[in-house]
Amino acid sequence: MKMNIPIDIDKVTVVDGKIIIDINQNHKEWFDTFLVAKDNVKLSSLKPKDKFKIGEEEFIVLEQTKSGTRVISKQFAYSSMRFGDCADWKQSPIRTLLNDEYYNKISKLVGSNNIISMERDLTSLDGLDDYGTCTDKITLLSVNEYAKYHKILGLKSDYSDSWWTITPFSTPSNGFAHSICSVYSGDILNWLNCDCCGGVRPFLTLDSSISVYVSLQK
Repeated sequence: MKMNIPIDIDKVTVVDGKIIIDINQNHKEWFDTFLVAKDNVKLSSLKPKDKFKIGEEEFIVLEQTKSGTRVISKQFAYSSMRFGDCADWKQSPIRTLLNDEYYNKISKLVGSNNIISMERDLTSLDGLDDYGTCTDKITLLSVNEYAKYHKILGLKSDYSDSWWTITPFSTPSNGFAHSICSVYSGDILNWLNCDCCGGVRPFLTLDSSISVYVSLQK
């Protein structure tokens, strides 16, 4: 986008080696429109580690895939939540919340057809498949996904609390029904009992063709 703007020399000053131009209101409105347009980009143009906003919530791009762009919330969408009464993600109230209240909030902003379902593998950390699989619109990372994206998410991140994954530590067939893998402050993988509280970082796949807001301010 190009525009020739006549500049009144009386409106030009130099401050600390920088040229300052005092533009009139008509020019200001054009600049504001131009900057807003520049800040909205196709999600497909962003790279892993890039950040963008949906409404007031900031997300991190994890991966561009054939099915869409995998992203995670930068901060906790919910804090201090119990995982549930057992280690089965399918029965977790967090899953219900994410695929109901939270999904409705995000879908109003991006369109429900732009949130792509993901099949979730609930295999435990020790390789047991008691809990099978499920399909979510909004979900949490598994331990394997956390390992895959760890460097993108950052090292030694400072969170106020541990945050949940969907991966059980083990399963009832091995005598464990209540232990869930979580990420401690400092990015250390550990486990918590399902009736403990942890943070929730929604993980989802979005259609890569949507436009998102990316601040160009440095």
